[in-house]
Amino acid sequence: MTELEELVRIARKVDSILKSELEKSGITHEFAEVRIYDVKTVGVQGDERTYSFPIEINLRNKQGRIWDSEFLAKLSTKITNEVQEVNRVIYVLASE
Repeated sequence: MTELEELVRIARKVDSILKSELEKSGITHEFAEVRIYDVKTVGVQGDERTYSFPIEINLRNKQGRIWDSEFLAKLSTKITNEVQEVNRVIYVLASE
């Protein structure tokens, strides 16, 4: 598997988690996007350092950015626990 194929596989896995969690939470959204960066960041999972990819999450509805801190905390924990290749979740908060 090429690196590009691996990045696409990871992004799809995270996208699936994002969509599932949005559906469970009942959060209405107009736009939900996952981006993966082709760099590795240093993180800590348990007692070990990890060198994994950061993921960017972009969520919007008609009123603007979705900022439900409880949902986002749960989502980032779920992603980093279930997708070993990801050690950092970044939320886009800038206006468009």
